[in-house]
Amino acid sequence: MKIILVRHGEAEDPASAKSDQLRTLTEKGKSDIHKIGKFLRNSPLKVSKVFYSPYARTRLTAEILSEEISFNGEPISYDPIASGAKCSDFLSCLLSLTNSDTVLLVAHNPDITYFAAELLGNSQTAENLIFLPGSSIAINVAREKFAHGQIIWAISPDMLG
Repeated sequence: MKIILVRHGEAEDPASAKSDQLRTLTEKGKSDIHKIGKFLRNSPLKVSKVFYSPYARTRLTAEILSEEISFNGEPISYDPIASGAKCSDFLSCLLSLTNSDTVLLVAHNPDITYFAAELLGNSQTAENLIFLPGSSIAINVAREKFAHGQIIWAISPDMLG
């Protein structure tokens, strides 16, 4: 199974939002996510499911990415990956999928960093993973274990020009 993890794009200042859940993306955040979306569209991976944390900034990120990759389904809001939740709680919904599937998950930092490290099979790897807003990592991992995965790519929108 391929799992593409994306940190939401740059979000507005917390002081300007009514609540953390309602914070939306800045113009740079939107632009960065369009860059990542174009990168995903040109990759050989074809996304079969899109999940996002139930926050405005992750929803908007998932919507932009879905549009860019011409995703046929609807992105799914999933409470177990809300900010501060353990992304490992997300694994149960992946059990119905196959190793041929590619899943896109839009979430928050540091949760997404720990989830990536868990999929790679080494929690200490989290210290070496940098998830700037809009960054993405794709990991190939067997759904039977959800560990000892291999990195397919790790990219930041700033690297895409």
